[in-house]
Amino acid sequence: MSEKTSKRRKLSRNLISVAVCLIMAASLITPAAAVVAVDLIVLGEAFTRAEIAALPVAEGSYTYTTRDGERTDTVRGALLSELLAEVDDDAVVAFSSVDNWDGMSAYTMTKGELVELNAMIAYAQKDGDDWEDYLRETDDGEGYFALYVDGMRVAHAVNAIYAAMPLDTPVDGEASTETWIGDASPYEHDFRIVGMVEQPGYFTLEGLIEAASEYAQTKEYNWLNSSGSADIDTFTGIYIEDLLKNIMSLADGAAGIIVTAGDGYNAAFALDDNPSGAYWTDIDGNQMMLVWNGTESRTVRDIVDFDLPRVIIGQTASDNINRSSWVQGAVEIRVTAFTDLRGFGWAVPAIDALFALEIVNGMGDGLFAPSESLNRAMFVTMLGRGLNPDAGAPEEEDRRFPDVDYTSWYGMHVEWAVENGIVQGYDDGTFRPTTNLTVAHMLLMAERAGLEAVPEGIDAEAQRFATRAEAAVIVYALMTQG
Repeated sequence: MSEKTSKRRKLSRNLISVAVCLIMAASLITPAAAVVAVDLIVLGEAFTRAEIAALPVAEGSYTYTTRDGERTDTVRGALLSELLAEVDDDAVVAFSSVDNWDGMSAYTMTKGELVELNAMIAYAQKDGDDWEDYLRETDDGEGYFALYVDGMRVAHAVNAIYAAMPLDTPVDGEASTETWIGDASPYEHDFRIVGMVEQPGYFTLEGLIEAASEYAQTKEYNWLNSSGSADIDTFTGIYIEDLLKNIMSLADGAAGIIVTAGDGYNAAFALDDNPSGAYWTDIDGNQMMLVWNGTESRTVRDIVDFDLPRVIIGQTASDNINRSSWVQGAVEIRVTAFTDLRGFGWAVPAIDALFALEIVNGMGDGLFAPSESLNRAMFVTMLGRGLNPDAGAPEEEDRRFPDVDYTSWYGMHVEWAVENGIVQGYDDGTFRPTTNLTVAHMLLMAERAGLEAVPEGIDAEAQRFATRAEAAVIVYALMTQG
């Protein structure tokens, strides 16, 4: 395996946003049909069914009660003790399923408890003298694994296993077995911090307050609104800088945050100390703060506990209208590689993932320019870097287009795309690398590369040029589809 491919695999496995298992391809070798299916995520690492089946094989019989009475299944699979060999016994283990089954929370226990109950991830079931591969079809996709635990009903279509140490558990050495930070879980939480962080954070409001207690402060913030009203509000919370640097750990390349409220409103801020940046100090000496207690509203001046946290930012000057920048009822902080992604929440996970894998670049100064168009050379390069990362420049005799610089950043990917039927040249024998790509043309190329379904957020009927954000989502979908 090349050093480049190895690096990409390592990066892809370190960039899991556990909330919805934003899976990156673990092995990207050839185009189109060779995109690797990911069947199970274990502690952020992607596995195919074949890889799980290659682990030490366990067999067992499990008896449980169904609506039709008692039933016993004899199954084959991998014991949880084998899958989580490096995880401490007191780590809390949780599971998710393809169809987001609510009952999955019943299986959230410590690793030690699950091991004692012979927990197994099963991929085959005995039918008479024969073994049949497990397959569970749901409205949301197919599941290739079932969770068996002594004395409990079988949990079907399992697609991910998570583990987290209790908040007060010291971690020895350089490596931590945590998959997320916080007292909640990816599928049940009040507030989360995800994106370009070493580990995502999932918190209840009480857990967030406890985790932030060492850095909690009470501050007064001057504000002015668009109608000319002004006042001073008092808040208790944690500076965003302390939250991201001391409670969380930022990943390399983190440049901005998008704060989203429960009603969908969001605001974007740069991770710097420039005016209105997350680390900036306002005219009163305060920084941007995530708060859970304070002045109730503009008209109700009582100090109350908030149902959900708020993000407060001070003034750049006494006439600066800052109250409209506050985010009420915040449910998420997403750390991003760029500062201009407000309104592109549907594309942020893809953009950040592809940036970390060096598949896309920014435009400088922390900008991605998500709404700008892209040309044929750019999109072919994104496809090539994602699906065929070890490409090299073709031989002289294979350089079929006179208007392609085969020694350039895109040239090596053009011949690969043509050979695999992803793109074609024009009747005059040219490739036209600088011609902007329409949405329809982008989707046609993606379909030829093996795209199974148009991702959410892409308007397949749009009669216009495709954007950089749309291209990132398409390439990411190709890399992560099952």
